[in-house]
Amino acid sequence: MNRMPHRLPETYPPLLSDHPTLLISPLKKAASAAEARKNKAKKQRSHGFRGISESCKLASLNRILSPHQQIANKERPSSAGVFQRAVMVGAAVGLSLLLLVEQVWAAAEILTPPPEATIYARHPTTHLIVRHQANDSISRTRIRKDDLLFSPQGVHQSKSGEYYLHFRLPLTPGKNILELIPTNKDIILKYRPLRSLLNVNFDEKGVFLFHRQALLPDACSECHYEKPLPEAPPIAGNPQQLCFTCHKNIIAESWKHSPAATLQCRSCHQTTPDPQRIAIPEGKVESSCFQCHVNKKAWLKMDHIHGPVGTGDCTVCHNPHADQNRSQLWAKGQDELCVACHTDKKDLLAEDSSTYYIHGIIKGGGCTACHNPHAADNRFQLHKPINELCVGCHISFQGVEKGHPVGGHPVQGVKDPRRPERSFACTSCHNPHGSDYKFLLIGDILGGQVCSQCHY
Repeated sequence: MNRMPHRLPETYPPLLSDHPTLLISPLKKAASAAEARKNKAKKQRSHGFRGISESCKLASLNRILSPHQQIANKERPSSAGVFQRAVMVGAAVGLSLLLLVEQVWAAAEILTPPPEATIYARHPTTHLIVRHQANDSISRTRIRKDDLLFSPQGVHQSKSGEYYLHFRLPLTPGKNILELIPTNKDIILKYRPLRSLLNVNFDEKGVFLFHRQALLPDACSECHYEKPLPEAPPIAGNPQQLCFTCHKNIIAESWKHSPAATLQCRSCHQTTPDPQRIAIPEGKVESSCFQCHVNKKAWLKMDHIHGPVGTGDCTVCHNPHADQNRSQLWAKGQDELCVACHTDKKDLLAEDSSTYYIHGIIKGGGCTACHNPHAADNRFQLHKPINELCVGCHISFQGVEKGHPVGGHPVQGVKDPRRPERSFACTSCHNPHGSDYKFLLIGDILGGQVCSQCHY
């Protein structure tokens, strides 16, 4: 590597060199010596050497410099010394930056939720609260999620001078990695979408509930005044406006559940004798629902009950607060909601469905045109017996008991040869949802493939 020549002060007086006939300045001598060293190094590299040590270079230089120059050269650091000093300065700067980041991180404390927390929620969002000790870094504090930066929705200063930053952040199912800027500190949260309350365990390790220990955590009392709650009012009692100050977003959708819309929150969330404990219902919640929906108890006495109703978890389909679909359903009740469980029928709703013929009612009135989503006395929760249901649309077959598809062929009133436990009906030959064969038949009409299933 080529090295720069040692620079000598221009104020040195001219001195006699080893050649008495020449009078040159120290600066020119240094340049000449540097050029000589450069040529010598090239010559040695050509013979397989890998450079000259600093001591050899200094010795060569001292042979042509005067005592004054030698003293000045000893006080001047070598190239290696300059490099070492640069490394030390760089390390000091890096350490200073690291200490600064640590100070910022020490000044920024995440209050809720705790790191590695598991969050159950119907809406894929969470609130993250950061407490700051200093004001200088607040304007630069952000939360990064993937490629997005989020600013605080609010910054509040407490009486003690601390600053509280409120973030509202979106979540995706599974692991979420959030980064606190400018500390570059990662916060990991696990999000589990809440649909059914039957199998959820809020006492599982790591599950975060804001009101688990008290009505208001101690860390929040700097800004939020904790007023003792009275005994839980009866249904249609005084509204609990205090809940609305934080939870107003859960009833922001078009279709609102009446208790949530009228702020009767504690009619469902007060399940313990202690009025200061806010409970999250889990397991069977039908008892809470039947407080108002008293006439729905009749469903439990019907012959065929839809699974969610039978297991006592109405929230599998209904959002207990609000949602964008009628009856607070979390998806379109005619079809999309149903195929979330009945996945074998999902292909029927696809634009590029692999089924050639699809029953028109599925993309019209949807599943609930034929099926009661709660309970019925007919198999498959049908609104009416099969044939009576079919002729409600196919009116040309009303009153027909035989003569279809050929004269004398029964349509009802006899056992189904293919399914002995059932009576003969339209679905003995037709698939009520979809088929690859014309008229939704269970087989190809050519070659007697339909008829041969009963008439072997």
